[in-house]
Amino acid sequence: MNDVFDTMRESMEGVHMHTPVERIVAAGRARRRRKVTAIAAGVAVAGGLSLAVATGGPQVNAPPAGVHVQLAAFSVNSNADGTVTVELTKEQTLDPAALESTLAQAGIPADIRINEFCQSPADIPGFEKVMYSSKEENGRVMITFDPSAMPAGTKIIAGIRTPDYLPDSPSKLGAVFGLAYAGDTLRCSTELPR
Repeated sequence: MNDVFDTMRESMEGVHMHTPVERIVAAGRARRRRKVTAIAAGVAVAGGLSLAVATGGPQVNAPPAGVHVQLAAFSVNSNADGTVTVELTKEQTLDPAALESTLAQAGIPADIRINEFCQSPADIPGFEKVMYSSKEENGRVMITFDPSAMPAGTKIIAGIRTPDYLPDSPSKLGAVFGLAYAGDTLRCSTELPR
């Protein structure tokens, strides 16, 4: 180990320091003081920003910013007027749990079934205000829902038919939508509704 130190000392023999040690120490102390001052200023700025955000930022009870999900089988988009547009692609296999979860994020509780069609035991009026627009274009079905029109404690129920399900049936029905209360026991069937 001493060999290493001896070698280092010998290699530095020709090097001389022209700056006094006191000056180097003073410069180090000045740097530390500037660093502490900069940190204190940063804390003050951060405190000011957090106060500005707390008083001028979004409120705790503000509505969610909206949902914008684009997948191969479906898309769900919150609109500025509070409605939600859902697009379903007929050629893609739909994951009902993924669609239910996405709709829930958009404020629409739903029970989605594939090749199973359900009815609520209760007659719930007003569905035409909840699902007020539906059209088909280029193999996609576009539906607009208004979550604010849903009666309290209800959910959307949907039975969606896949293209290969009962292909010999003369029915052109692709999906059935309705309303049910959250706790209802639904009457479901794999037969296509009339």
